[in-house]
Amino acid sequence: MPLPPLYKYLSVEGAKLTLGNQCFRFAKPSQYDDLEDMTVQGLFPDKLEKALATMPDGFVDAIMANLYAPPTCASGQRLTVVKLQTMFRADPGLGPIVKAGLKKDPEKAGLGIEAWKTRSEAFVNETNAFMQNYRVFCVTTDKASERMWKDYAKEHQGIALRITPSVEKASKYLKFAPVTYQEKRPPIFAKVADFAAESLFGNQTERARTVLEGIIYAKTNAYRFENEYRLAIPLGEGEEDYRTQPFHPEEITELYLGAAMTDADKQEIVATAKALNPAIAVFQAKQDQEGRISFDAV
Repeated sequence: MPLPPLYKYLSVEGAKLTLGNQCFRFAKPSQYDDLEDMTVQGLFPDKLEKALATMPDGFVDAIMANLYAPPTCASGQRLTVVKLQTMFRADPGLGPIVKAGLKKDPEKAGLGIEAWKTRSEAFVNETNAFMQNYRVFCVTTDKASERMWKDYAKEHQGIALRITPSVEKASKYLKFAPVTYQEKRPPIFAKVADFAAESLFGNQTERARTVLEGIIYAKTNAYRFENEYRLAIPLGEGEEDYRTQPFHPEEITELYLGAAMTDADKQEIVATAKALNPAIAVFQAKQDQEGRISFDAV
């Protein structure tokens, strides 16, 4: 599916650096103003005590649904899973009995609340730490957002750039993906049953990728006004850390000048943009009494 028109709001300083250096600034998640962005808050959407109550059912159901699938969990747990698979293949009626036994003595079954609190916190912390390896670039589909001109273009004094990723040059910017907005930050697993099935039989690498994408491309409803798309790139093994990535000059196709921009800044930024891409289209933003923003070609 082709990307919609995408725009990047910048302050005057950011505009001069971006156009002058032919690079966009990528952020490390810990640098975000919204400290909950690019983080996960819990292993499950429910409190851990509630999740643990359904854990025996989830694990037994996952095994019974995968009686012939090779387990992919840790070797110590794998032996138990294989033993249960053999038992359930011989007598499917044992499922409810095993569930009842796990619920009767959760500590012995490894489902004690304290042990799982420690395990859950460690898993969440590891996931959040791993996401610090990503470098993220955020854009929007809305070039006429009064709030974004105010917040990200510093009181209408900055600019907005349209980015048109180059298909011919297989640009990295073709990999932008939309952000989804929801009431709360997503957990690592939506349901205990998903956790059980994935942890026992799933592709661990694919599971990590899917989980991270669900977190990276999600924000709370308070930020819905941003209409955001993101490009998230993990650092490769041994790759030197970076904070900027270059773009092709022809990928910057439109320049929007803020309504409160000074004449001196306009002249400098337009000259820099045209030196970068002589074909760039330039527009002047204006704002009416109701705060609506429109643009005139320059």
